[in-house]
This record gives sequence, C-alpha cells and structure tokens, in this order.
Amino acid sequence: MIDSIDREILSILLKDAATSKAEIARRLGLAASAISERVRRLETEGIIEGYEVRINARALGKPLLAFVFVTDAKPSLGFDTAAALSEVTGLEELHKIAGDDCFLLKIRASGTDELNAIIEGQINPVQSVTRVRTTIVLDAVTERPCLSGHDVRDFKDLN
Repeated sequence: MIDSIDREILSILLKDAATSKAEIARRLGLAASAISERVRRLETEGIIEGYEVRINARALGKPLLAFVFVTDAKPSLGFDTAAALSEVTGLEELHKIAGDDCFLLKIRASGTDELNAIIEGQINPVQSVTRVRTTIVLDAVTERPCLSGHDVRDFKDLN
C-alpha cells in the first residue's frame, strides 16, 4: 500500500526522474535516507518499473512519427505476429488492440521514404499480416511519459 508521501515522491519523479533523493527529501521535509528507502520499496514492489531518458527524435534525424495499424490472419496458425512486429525498425511501441485491427505500432522514421521501406520490407512480408493502414502524425500536440498527465497524489489505492 502506498501513502501520501509515496504519492508525492512519485509525482516529483514523474516530472523529473533525475531528481536526486536529497532534493526530494528537501522538498518533502524528510531525511534523504527515508526517501531512499521509500524509493527502493517502490522499485521492489514494481510500482516504479524503471527510469527513462526522453530523447528528441527530431534531433536524431527521426522527425516522422506514424501509427501503423496491422491486421493479421485469424487464426495465425501458430505464427507469432507480435514477435515478428516487435523487430520492426524504428518501433517505439507495439500494442495488441481490439477493434477492426489487431496491432498498433508507433514508429519513428527519417521521412516517408524510410517509413515506406519499413512497411514494404518488414511489415507487409510478415506471413500472417493481411492488412496495413498507416496514419502519419502532423504535429504531436501532447506526448507524455506514463501517467505524467495525471496527478499521482489523486490515486487513492495503488497497492
């Protein structure tokens, strides 16, 4: 069970995962050792799964963001479509979804030529894929790390 102090710690770390335990302790008026123990417990219990660095994809030459919807054959005759799709170049996220399609891929590419090469060379050839639809993002209005759009302090029961 997490308490209000744990929620405050999580809120701080969601805004900036590089915040030192000493800085968190200063903000919350607690000892750094107490914060360290709480963070260690949150990690051990799997509430904190890890820490990530957010990289500017545009600065690394990957300004194009696309969502690719994939439908696979039903049944796929034992073929693991998800495993094949998880190897796609530029893949940021892969989700198995309900609805008209089966999978949603979030892909970064240098431009439409690279995106087309990924679709034609890596997605379409997957033996169970029956349909591919692509949506290119014109402007990412809001992108957030997990739960950062929420105030963790408002979650009542995270045990």
